[in-house]
Amino acid sequence: MLKKRKGEINQIIYNNTAYYNGKYRHYPTISGLSGILDEIISSDSTTDYIRITPFYINEKLDMQIEFEEFMFFIECIDWFDEKIQENHILECLDSIDTPRALNDLTLGAILYPLCKNNDFVSFQKALKKYKESLSEILPKMMEIATSEMNLKEIDLPFGYFCFEIHSE
Repeated sequence: MLKKRKGEINQIIYNNTAYYNGKYRHYPTISGLSGILDEIISSDSTTDYIRITPFYINEKLDMQIEFEEFMFFIECIDWFDEKIQENHILECLDSIDTPRALNDLTLGAILYPLCKNNDFVSFQKALKKYKESLSEILPKMMEIATSEMNLKEIDLPFGYFCFEIHSE
């Protein structure tokens, strides 16, 4: 059962990912994620964190692959400087839980931003940058899915990307 959390952004995410009074979870596709991000951006507010984990499902092959290395995680904290931001990115890139490594610091800065509490302008910029980066990230994920799932051209119409979204 999904809990309804306080706060405008948490409400947006709950309204777009939970149904039947929170008993079930909906995982939006890329177009749904885009709409949710637009709604969050226009809310002019922040939250403690948002975590977005992409995954690919192929219904024909009955297979799914998660992309934890391409997870977006924005966290709002009281204070940070460039060194703290850099250490945060390096720590996120060096996760032992992910089966594939992401060694791209530029992309890491997009995927793992920090912002100050209640700084909704920086929060919005980070979400916009992530949304724009999806045009670069999705083809990379498709390459990985094609390789690891041994997808053939005939299998492609049966697959789609979804996103698990958490916030607090």
